[in-house]
Formats: sequence, C-alpha cells, structure tokens
Amino acid sequence: MAERKSALRARIWAARRALAAPHIAEAAAGITEHGLAWARADVSPGGVLTAYVGVGVEPPTLPLVEALHREGHRVLLPICLPARQLGWVEWHPGIEFARSRYAPVQEPVGPLISGDEAIAGDGGRPGLAGILLPATALDSEGRRIGQGGGYYDRFLARVDAAGARPATAAVVYDGEVLPPGAVPADALDRLVAAAVTPAGLRRLGGALTAAAE
Repeated sequence: MAERKSALRARIWAARRALAAPHIAEAAAGITEHGLAWARADVSPGGVLTAYVGVGVEPPTLPLVEALHREGHRVLLPICLPARQLGWVEWHPGIEFARSRYAPVQEPVGPLISGDEAIAGDGGRPGLAGILLPATALDSEGRRIGQGGGYYDRFLARVDAAGARPATAAVVYDGEVLPPGAVPADALDRLVAAAVTPAGLRRLGGALTAAAE
C-alpha cells in the first residue's frame, strides 16, 4: 500500500513540476470559478469553510480563497500542530505568513482556532459548513491521496467523530481525477465528495456538473 501511494505521488508530482508558469497561472481562473460553484451549491451562504493556499506547482487557490471571503464566507487556513493534527487561523486580506514549527510550509499568523472549535463553532459562531482540501490525486469514487502527512485524514476523522457533515471538495489539476480504484486507500483515508479542477466541478461517483465543454 505504502509503495503504491509513493509511486502515485511521484508520478503526479513529476508531471506538476513539468508545468509551465503560465499554465499554473491560467489554472487559477477555472479553479476560482468552479470552486465558487461548489460553495454556492453545497455550502450555506456565509458558512464557515476550511481552505488552503496552493504554492509552487500546486493548483493555485489563493484567488478562490479571496473570492470566498468576498462572498461572505469565514475562511480558515490550516496550522500544523503536534501529533499531525490541524489547527486553524481565519484568513483576511493582508494576512501574514510564517514558517511552520512542525512542517516545511508557510502558515498564516493569527489567533489559533482548535480543530474542535472549527468543527463545532466558537464564540457563538456557526460550525463548519465546508472543507476545501489539497490533494495529489483523487479517483472517481472519492478516494484522495495527499502528500503523506496524514493531517487532513486525521482532521476528517475528527469531523466524522463529531457527527458533523460539512461539504467536501479537493482541488487538483485536470487529469488528476483518476479511474475507480486508482488511488489506494487504507483505514485512515476518508472519501471526498467533489473535485474542483480548472476545467470543472466533478461530483465524485457521479457526473461532471460544471465543466468547460
């Protein structure tokens, strides 16, 4: 299982590293359009969303984060914590980023919101309505492979344990939604309901619903 996952990650990331900068920049517009379509269809107006900022050759998501904020959503970005858990910081225009203490990534600077607070709500604010996830690849049945840290799988397990039912979508490039069974899964892995790509919004296990034909 681990070898299959490593081989799939290596293949996808080799293809990503071969992408030209203009291709990555062009992907942002489609991801924003179709990510907003997902949020408008599946997330309550003004609902709380977790998201992330893609960097380097990852699918670019910052324009989508900005658009979700403009539409009135409270957008939370991840912070790596000990034991491969996630905390959250609320995104706002001009937010600063700093090197994580626990992972080789940049993280938003601001008051920490625990995973439980993000799920159930804090300070009288509503609980989690949507989760926008990073992914290396997905298969058409909703299996997701990340980068190997297991942070998001642990967070999704906490969401399940809390009885919450937020909408879920992962952002990948076109061609990274693979045939059924192409993504190996184990007991920790959680299914994702939708894929946001530059070309469209795909309901995993179903049909393409908002694509550039």
